[in-house]
Amino acid sequence: MPNNLRVTIDPARCVGYGRCASIATGVFMIDADTAKAYTDDDVVGDAPAAIVFAAARACPTQAISIEQFGNRIYPRVIEPMPADIQQQLQLLERADET
Repeated sequence: MPNNLRVTIDPARCVGYGRCASIATGVFMIDADTAKAYTDDDVVGDAPAAIVFAAARACPTQAISIEQFGNRIYPRVIEPMPADIQQQLQLLERADET
């Protein structure tokens, strides 16, 4: 059963540790020439979702992103902080400096 996951690997972040490939053998591979991780969407689609997520979480540089149905689900996207809360935090930081 397909897991409907789309995995992307940021080559600028990937440093080739290979943790993803050791956890999800056959799903993630390390290119011998570039020493960067790569994957095949067909293989990812057939892999158990838990294995794909475990491999992504093991990446020390968070080079692996996972989307499902067009929504990024790993790593989570954190909403920007509302401006008023951010201003309050800045005021508190200034007060701590004095």
